[in-house]
Amino acid sequence: MMKINALEEKRLLVWVSIFSLILTVVTLKLKLITTPSWFNGALENNHRLLLDFNFTNNEQSRLFQFYIPELFIRLFKIDIVKAYILQRGLFTFLTFLTFFYFCKRWFNNIQAFICVFLFALVMAFTFKNHLQESAALLSLTFLWTIWLIRDKKDWLFSLVLAIGSINNETILFVPAIYFFYNFDTSKSIFKLCIRTILLALPAFIVVGIIRYINIDRPHLGGAWHFIENLHKLDRLIFIYNVFWILPFIYFKRKNGFLKRSLLTFPLFIIPHLITGIISETRQMLPLGFIIIPASMFTILEIIERRNQKKLLK
Repeated sequence: MMKINALEEKRLLVWVSIFSLILTVVTLKLKLITTPSWFNGALENNHRLLLDFNFTNNEQSRLFQFYIPELFIRLFKIDIVKAYILQRGLFTFLTFLTFFYFCKRWFNNIQAFICVFLFALVMAFTFKNHLQESAALLSLTFLWTIWLIRDKKDWLFSLVLAIGSINNETILFVPAIYFFYNFDTSKSIFKLCIRTILLALPAFIVVGIIRYINIDRPHLGGAWHFIENLHKLDRLIFIYNVFWILPFIYFKRKNGFLKRSLLTFPLFIIPHLITGIISETRQMLPLGFIIIPASMFTILEIIERRNQKKLLK
């Protein structure tokens, strides 16, 4: 029996890998089509400025987004554009693969495949002609951290959080999910606060040091966009559309992890409304790892209730 199960798992891994690879190729192709800046010299120019620490924040402080392509350039003797394509393709593939197994905890294979497909679809709608090349690794590290929170692997969570913070400071939101998920009125809130702070501290120190090094770099696009973002809320609504609502239907019946995670959304969205550029809808992409499974629970609940009504008839 164990040998049969092991064989089935290997077959599943092969199929998931093929599926993830196909989605990666399609989404990468769409990204290349929608981003002329990759091929008109802008990407190469940005990369050289970043290596010289002569670019704007926040990009200059996102070290992995340009050091990983530089590593690929030196290892494989490829040009800058190919290195960035390799980076995006690799991390996108790993994100799709990981998200499938993340969803497998709750759903069957087909349902988990649907979740991955929906995430890829949302990703495709976020593509614009911008060079925010930390996005792919951000998705992967964000997903890893929430998986480790769900599985209560605290010290691994702290490590991945610190690594992810070298790539993109957006991941510093994730400790809020840790706090909400572990909150228990029967236990000491003070101890939970201390533990959350200690686990998140390495990541905040890393970001603090990097930002201090780049303290003289001007902020890309400015740091205040609240008023203009209020006029573009339709972009925010569009990115997930009805999926903003679905997770909150039959909310009480949701999985505990997803239910607690959904409650943190204002802490993610409001800072982005204030300092982000909401028309860059890719900023909302990490929330898909929570929104999509939560929506799947709602859809399955609706189907089950309809089937029960049919049986009663």
